[in-house]
Amino acid sequence: MDFFQILLLSIVQGITEFLPISSQSHLILTSALFNMKDQGLGFDIALHAGSLIAILIYYRNEINKMLSASKEGIQYIKLIIIGSIPLPIIGLLFKDLVTVHMRSVESIALMTIIFALLLYIADLKKKDNINTLTSISIFTIIFIGFMQTLAIMPGVSRAGIVITAALLVNYSRGDSIKIAFLLSIPAIFMATMYQSIQLYGLNDIQILNEHLLGMFLSFIFSYVTIHLFISTINKISFTPYIIYRLILGVVLIAI
Repeated sequence: MDFFQILLLSIVQGITEFLPISSQSHLILTSALFNMKDQGLGFDIALHAGSLIAILIYYRNEINKMLSASKEGIQYIKLIIIGSIPLPIIGLLFKDLVTVHMRSVESIALMTIIFALLLYIADLKKKDNINTLTSISIFTIIFIGFMQTLAIMPGVSRAGIVITAALLVNYSRGDSIKIAFLLSIPAIFMATMYQSIQLYGLNDIQILNEHLLGMFLSFIFSYVTIHLFISTINKISFTPYIIYRLILGVVLIAI
C-alpha cells in the first residue's frame, strides 16, 4: 500500500469507529471513490489495535478505578462484562444471515438513514430523571447490551446504537457517550481477536512497516476524535451527526 491509502484508511477508522456515523458506510464509500485494493486482514487488525490503545489511554482514569475495584470501577466492570455478552452470541448466530442479505450498498444506506432518525428521536426525548453511571442497573445494562447487537447490521454504527439506547433510558449525552466508549473496549478487542484467528488460519502472520504506521495513525486519529466528540457534544448536540448520516445514506443510494 502507498502512504495515501494507509493515511486515508487510518482516518476512516479513527473517526468512524467512535462517532455515531457508521464505519461500514464510510469504508464502502471510500473504496468506491478511490477504487482501492483490499488492504488485507493484517492491516485491519493494526487499525483496530490503534483505536483500542487510544480508548484505553483516554479512559485511563476509569481503567484505574476498575483495577482498584472502587465502587464506581465495579459499576464500569459490570457494564463492560454483562453489556458485552450478547454481542458475540448474536453475532455468531446471525453472521451468515447478515453476510448474505445485509451487505449490499442499498441495505447499508437504509440502515444508515433509519438509525440516524432513531438517534434523533432518542436525543429529543424529554428526560425527567437523569440516570447516572454509578447507579446503573443490571436490567439497563442488558437492554443496552442487546441494543448493541443491532450493530452487526452494516450501516447501524455500534457507537450510534449504544448512545441511542442510553439516551432512551434517560442517560445524559455525556454519560451515553461514556457508556458507548467503555463498551467499545471489549467490542474492538473481540473484533481484533476474531480477525487474528482468521489471519492465523491463513498462515499469514507477519508485521509489516505499513501495519505499524497504520496502527500509529489510527491511534492518533482515534484519540483526537474521542477528545473532540466528548468536549463538543453538549454544545452542538447529535444533530450534525444525524444530518450527516442522512446525507451519507442518500449518497450511498446514489452511487
